[in-house]
Amino acid sequence: MRRATVDDLNGLKQLWERARLQVLDLERRLTEFQLLVSNESDLLGAIGLHIEGKQGQLHSEAFTQPEQEDRFRAQLWERLQIVARNHGLVRLWTQERSPFWQQAGFGGASPELLKKLPTGFGDAQAYWLALQLKEENLAAFSLEQEFELFQAAQKEESERLRRLGRSLKNIVMAFVGIILAIGLFFLARMLLGNPSFLTPGGH
Repeated sequence: MRRATVDDLNGLKQLWERARLQVLDLERRLTEFQLLVSNESDLLGAIGLHIEGKQGQLHSEAFTQPEQEDRFRAQLWERLQIVARNHGLVRLWTQERSPFWQQAGFGGASPELLKKLPTGFGDAQAYWLALQLKEENLAAFSLEQEFELFQAAQKEESERLRRLGRSLKNIVMAFVGIILAIGLFFLARMLLGNPSFLTPGGH
């Protein structure tokens, strides 16, 4: 399973045509599609995932083998859930009619929930299935937590660098002090060993 690329377009167009989908429209949305391919790299099925904000729309499913559709859907569904998690989606929508999607947890969207349907997904007056992946306020809280953790980490790193700077300064000062002490020690020895240095005209 993988995301569609330009190289997949010809195979997808044939698949969409057999499924009687709007090929020209879907061509422009090529990279929304997740593909199921065989070990021989033959295209077995595809479904689109359109993302707006923190919500996603599953659309335009198509398969090469009708008798294997549910098995193929299950495999694609595993992939779609991973993609949804990676994007931090809170909700998925679909107008696909296969019973599989209701078995996967999708349910008819209430009028209240339909108010949250992104306009780019389609007509809110139509029949939609929706699946809540996580609570929206929890998602917002998670982002806030992540930001706070980031700030704390930055503060800790700044403090660590300040401590390191102070330590290096102390080390340098100690090193300079040692060098000066050694210099004074040898100077004192030289003067004590040669008192004539202290007497004007003594050498």
